[in-house]
Amino acid sequence: MGFDHFVLDAVKLIEKYTKYVIVSGYVTILLGRSRGTEDVDFVIEPLHRKEFEQLCSEALRSGFEFLNPEDCGGLYEMLQEKMGIRMARKGEIIPNAKIKFPKDTFHEEALKKHILTVLNNDEIYVSPLELQIAYKLYLGSDKDVEDAFFLYELFKENLDRRLLNGYAKRLKVEVPF
Repeated sequence: MGFDHFVLDAVKLIEKYTKYVIVSGYVTILLGRSRGTEDVDFVIEPLHRKEFEQLCSEALRSGFEFLNPEDCGGLYEMLQEKMGIRMARKGEIIPNAKIKFPKDTFHEEALKKHILTVLNNDEIYVSPLELQIAYKLYLGSDKDVEDAFFLYELFKENLDRRLLNGYAKRLKVEVPF
């Protein structure tokens, strides 16, 4: 099974319990950039402990495992402490889903303003492109800047430039294109 199938399986599990948005590198891959990645980053709306433990138990029953050496309660504590947890298919490390609660207002905005995207006739939610571009510039690695440029070039006719510049200003970065 491919990376996209893994993502769709993770989405189907997570969306039973909470809202989510996919952020970071997988967004650019989904939209056509040819580059590798080992994980897909999910920001999920915070859950109560019992709801998360149900999600965790269902994940384990459904052929997933968590790469963190914690039980479901310990994984929940990690999320509460703004750390990410990693979920993969049993017996595999790659690909994996890095799952986290919102760590800042940008993650909260990505959740609230997510965009619907279609993958293999299934719907998934990704971060708004203006936020994605600005955040990638903020991260600043070569790969992140290349991701930002790819998204900008692909969608420049449809981007809200004022919104993009607003995110960039809040993140204290310049949009060089």
